[in-house]
Amino acid sequence: MSAVLFKTLKGKDMDRIFAEVQHSETLGLTCPEQLRLFHLIIRDSKFYRDDVETWLYRNISRYVFSRAKLEQFRQDDDLDAAIERALQMMRENGAADEKGKGNELGEMMVYAFLEGKLNAYKLMSRVELSTDLSQYKSIAESIHILSDIDDDGSPYNQMVFGTSNIVGELKDAIDNAFDAILRIKDHSSREIQMVEKTAFDRLCDPDEIGYLKKILIPEPNAGSNYDTAYGLFLGYTMGIDMQKHPGEKYEDLVTAKMLHDIQVKAPYIAQKIAENNLGIHSFYVYILPFEDAEQDKLGIMDNVMRGAIVL
Repeated sequence: MSAVLFKTLKGKDMDRIFAEVQHSETLGLTCPEQLRLFHLIIRDSKFYRDDVETWLYRNISRYVFSRAKLEQFRQDDDLDAAIERALQMMRENGAADEKGKGNELGEMMVYAFLEGKLNAYKLMSRVELSTDLSQYKSIAESIHILSDIDDDGSPYNQMVFGTSNIVGELKDAIDNAFDAILRIKDHSSREIQMVEKTAFDRLCDPDEIGYLKKILIPEPNAGSNYDTAYGLFLGYTMGIDMQKHPGEKYEDLVTAKMLHDIQVKAPYIAQKIAENNLGIHSFYVYILPFEDAEQDKLGIMDNVMRGAIVL
């Protein structure tokens, strides 16, 4: 279902940077769901990082600034400065890989995957939430609006709260992400109030504002026009030692390992949803392995924030 809002993300390169691994596992929800696996392009038996660093750098102003601010850059004929201004704001806000400031890789990736793969349009990123919206003390890492059609052909709208975790073990990443989801849920009334009070000021197009008002502000005597949903970006260490697999193709080993991991962890994610009484919500989960999750997430964001990327 097409909406009036447009993506902020330059998403056209995602399929060149991230290879999707197809699988048959689901979360078994009655609501719409996604459970998708990706890995970086592989070169010389390694995950190739240069392309993702360049792509994140080129999207940095779209991640940091609202639609209204980006439009102001356009009107001032100052788009060339938008990236550097965005990087300056991030550097002033905190160090690379500092969680809660918008400078950690997962915080940027959950924004990118929710816009790029779910087609859920950004309302606020973690950088925005931790700077000009900091008085609301938001717990979410990104907030998006999704308009789509379900399997029965019925249209629906969802406010999608994003969170992420990148750590060595996938189970730990799942546990940490669900801890954050429960905090978001407990804080949801304030999160929604923040969106309703501030979202319109962050748009620039009258059609966009009108579209969002129809969703966020129900007509008199009408029910809510949207439900809440959760988006997760999970990163973990792949854990394949090529010295133990001489002559084998790394990509085949990665695919086999990822399929095994999702077969084991999909029921665990479903269990976390059920035991926390979250089954009435949609979940959109995106999983990406790294060579070394802790080192790679620091290295990638350090290069992006320093501008040390290949253009």
